[in-house]
Amino acid sequence: MEEQPECDRFPKEDPKLKPIEKGIVYFIGAGPGDPELITVRGANIIKAADLIVYAGSLVPETLLAQAKEGARIHDSSSLSLEETHALLTEGVGKDLMVARVHTGDPALYGAIQEQIQLLQKEGIPCDVVPGVTSAFAAAAALGRQFTQPGGSQTLIFTRLAGRTPVPESENLAGLAQHRSTLVIYLSVTRIREVVAELEQGYPADTPVVVAYRVGWPEERFIHGKLADIAQRVEESGIKRQALILVGEALRGDLKARSKLYDPTFDHGFRTSQQEGEAGPQGVAVMALTPGGSKLATNIAANIEGTSLYLPKKESSGFAAAHGFTDFKTTFVNCFKKHKGLVCVMATGIVVRLLPALLEGKESDPAVVVVDEMGRNAISLVSGHLGGANRLAREVAAVTGGQPVITTATDVQGKLSFDELAERAGLVIENLDRVKTLNMAVLEERQIGLFDPGRWLQPLVPDSAGIKVLKGLEEARVAKLSGWIYVDDMLGSFEPPPCLVLRPKSLVVGVGCNRGTTATEIGAAVDRVFRDQGLSLLAVRNVATAELKKDEDGLNELLGQRGWTSAYYSADELQAGDSMPTPSEVVRKHVGVESVCEKAAVLSAETKELLVAKKVLGNVTVAVARVGSIL
Repeated sequence: MEEQPECDRFPKEDPKLKPIEKGIVYFIGAGPGDPELITVRGANIIKAADLIVYAGSLVPETLLAQAKEGARIHDSSSLSLEETHALLTEGVGKDLMVARVHTGDPALYGAIQEQIQLLQKEGIPCDVVPGVTSAFAAAAALGRQFTQPGGSQTLIFTRLAGRTPVPESENLAGLAQHRSTLVIYLSVTRIREVVAELEQGYPADTPVVVAYRVGWPEERFIHGKLADIAQRVEESGIKRQALILVGEALRGDLKARSKLYDPTFDHGFRTSQQEGEAGPQGVAVMALTPGGSKLATNIAANIEGTSLYLPKKESSGFAAAHGFTDFKTTFVNCFKKHKGLVCVMATGIVVRLLPALLEGKESDPAVVVVDEMGRNAISLVSGHLGGANRLAREVAAVTGGQPVITTATDVQGKLSFDELAERAGLVIENLDRVKTLNMAVLEERQIGLFDPGRWLQPLVPDSAGIKVLKGLEEARVAKLSGWIYVDDMLGSFEPPPCLVLRPKSLVVGVGCNRGTTATEIGAAVDRVFRDQGLSLLAVRNVATAELKKDEDGLNELLGQRGWTSAYYSADELQAGDSMPTPSEVVRKHVGVESVCEKAAVLSAETKELLVAKKVLGNVTVAVARVGSIL
């Protein structure tokens, strides 16, 4: 029996993959040029296609060589839109499998919309398969990240106006004012014009890279600065098929580390830690039997931040597994050590161990129980605040089973404010009000939301019917059954019943004389927060000079209050804009004119202080506010 091509076998064996069918025109992004940088689906369609219409020399021959024997292959570079359309419709009419292959990603300067519209007018369905655009292939080849912590968080794709006009509001000189990372397509032939536009926003020493034929054997990169890149490109002889990359991100020098993997940053199932501190970490996945161990291993491999615990006799085949001989002791230790537990075993085993460990919904870890077949993932403890409901859904997605969730708001498809608070990283100040507000939601009574920083609002759908409040007084005059206050300012909020949520929005800049006690530092911070009407629950972290890493009083205070810290070198503290209240004394002893103020704004990634430096005995305190992470 003749062997079927891989492209015919692969989609049919896995029902989760979209089938490849006749009667559809497939628009495929072929990637930048390297035949290995095409999606698996895109390659499978090319291998299966009876008719391939490709975008001329921009699509590599090595990719087209994967077409099956007998496939009709047409170069569209000399064809008009109407002629290309006629080819595609003819192929569909003859019951052929049709592939329209574009370079890069077809959604970016790909001219596919007009083709799709013509096909839709004739009732012919289309399927677009994305590709890797040359900008991302260039970043990969350079080993650079376009968006960087402490640097640009914006990436702009654009081009100079030519035969295809560019709206005046998108002119290059205007975009340059943002000083974000910029990728300019289809413009290298006018490199001096590009530079003249960019000079109206970017400094002369801004890194620029011109990437030629990315992903092809003749790939080249011309490195320079805005001041000299035009001359370098002209000397290289590059005139087409090149990108212009602009921005500080191209230096590759990080201004700050990523929060995602920073041990001092909270997210999901990881609690922030001081260096060397052992706090609740990740999710423990546990099993007791051979069958359960196999499923537990699969779950651990597919959920980030997990630790695998298996009986010693089962763990030998898994290098990452922690082997145990006493399950009860291991369970108790994991309950105290981890933010979540996934137990692949009978529910009764877990239920008998829990009573002696449970303390309260505000501190208990998430506990999810899964049967050995993975059919049911039961949210058992801390469904909302601990994240067990979310964890149960994650586990069920891995096993192909059903999440079993019994909390009333979830069963009825309603909002749960304790779960929303957990997702948004907010601290609940008055936990007793969660029940009041959740009950109001279940009974479909009117609730208000005051959230000037938009910490929670992006997670609240319009369909929830929550009234967004513009001011505190509106909460008192509106006929509300309750409301949610999301801010770092203190106040008196009732009546009506109010759930107070505190965002981790404040960075406390601290300076102190050597040997200052934790009591004195803590009293100074408390005094400033009290005087300024700020909530201590909103403290995200403390920021100070690097030389304070070994300050015993400060470290003791951090441990007492569970605060994390950020440290900055003298060079970092001295660079950039001056602060409102520089100090000659600090300059003499530390070598910089500001510690608490500059450290606060650096850590908060802002230029403005919420509270300028306050001097209280041996301690200086300043406060900066960070923006919402949503």
